[in-house]
Amino acid sequence: MTPKFCLQLPFLRGPLPDPAASPALFPACPAALRLWPGLPVPDANALAGYYCPPDYPFSPAEAAACLEDLRQMDAAALSGLALGATVSANAQAGRLLGELAGLDGLTALAGPTAAREAEAARRRLLERQQAQKALLWLWLQEERLAELARLAEGFSQNARALAATLTEDVSTASDDGMPATDLQALTPGFLGAELRLDPTDPALVPPWRLAVLNAACFLPPEAAILAEGPMRDDILERLPFRTAVEAAPLAHQALPPLLARLLGCQEDEAARMLVAEAPLWQALGQRSPAMTAPLYELLCTPRLWLALPQPGSGDTPRDAA
Repeated sequence: MTPKFCLQLPFLRGPLPDPAASPALFPACPAALRLWPGLPVPDANALAGYYCPPDYPFSPAEAAACLEDLRQMDAAALSGLALGATVSANAQAGRLLGELAGLDGLTALAGPTAAREAEAARRRLLERQQAQKALLWLWLQEERLAELARLAEGFSQNARALAATLTEDVSTASDDGMPATDLQALTPGFLGAELRLDPTDPALVPPWRLAVLNAACFLPPEAAILAEGPMRDDILERLPFRTAVEAAPLAHQALPPLLARLLGCQEDEAARMLVAEAPLWQALGQRSPAMTAPLYELLCTPRLWLALPQPGSGDTPRDAA
């Protein structure tokens, strides 16, 4: 199946900026989208650069209420207070009781076959609700991670400013005949100290398998996935990646021009992209797909996986300059 758009995963908001990475090593991918978790948007322009699935089980207002519940549970857990019932949980419990009562009535009226079909539909809806809740939780975790990154950057700026001020004071005192002081000896490892979060640390960022599996519940098969962060390193070891030039044509289409359209980059840059076609279960590192529907179909559907070239390798895109 020919991909119609490209989605960047596992980050929903986007990875933390990495000052150590050189942007010139990677092609820009302005046409690659990110997954919107179904929250309300003030206007249509707010969704620029995002893909919002049309079949989310929660309305935007319900998704916002669920996110607020997650925030409250997060704050309560950090404070040590007992977690109480949430608004969305109460509403879900009420719907569940109503659905169970409806199933009992359906069994009496239409027979057990119709009741089993209704129960299967209810379970599928519950699975999709849980998947969207997981995406909202990931959205919140990335928000918290961005807050930590801002705090770390603020600490680094203050440490550099303090180091500059103290160094200037010592230099002035030395010029006035006062004895010089070795500030680094008095404050080892503090002056000018840098505190930076590593955006590629698997222990820091949310688990990518959780993000990809739950995102796949709402993605059509024609959505290609561009892996980033720790996910990129993991799937490079599992899937048979090749450069777009070396890979076989997809649906009788050469990959470089197709990827150039999907990613919004130059064709020579797209030719250096690493590509693989594989089912989801293989990308997740499973030995075999789960044998339960509809998860089985979700895991077994072939999908196009993309990864940026390794910096410093022969396949690295040339410097844009």
